[in-house]
Amino acid sequence: MSTSLYTRIANARLDRCPARQAQGRRWLADLPPDLADLVVPPVSVDVFEEYEMQAEGARGRDAGDAPCYCEYRHVLTQLRSDDDESFYETPVYAEAVTSWRLVDERWLVCRSTLDRLHPSGAQTRYSVSETQPR
Repeated sequence: MSTSLYTRIANARLDRCPARQAQGRRWLADLPPDLADLVVPPVSVDVFEEYEMQAEGARGRDAGDAPCYCEYRHVLTQLRSDDDESFYETPVYAEAVTSWRLVDERWLVCRSTLDRLHPSGAQTRYSVSETQPR
């Protein structure tokens, strides 16, 4: 008789989706390291992508299935031409909003924008909100 080193639980979820695994490591990317102990870590992260425009997002849930992380990113493009005959699409504005639920139930929000048409260009701002950003 042998003893198994691995036992599979009958109702265990197998998350083999590469996007889900990559997102699992990515939720800390924009979080300042000093604040990592103040946020509720997600135990599951669902990734979604918009099909009509360049946009993606993710939603994380804690052990009690309550939202504790969310991320939204989108890019706006514009048609350009060098010779008035052939046109190409180029990004002109991008925005990313990432938020984490703090242990005191407030939300830490990081909003980053990149505007190629504005002189100030890129900006990143952190704020604290009483509600989860939508």
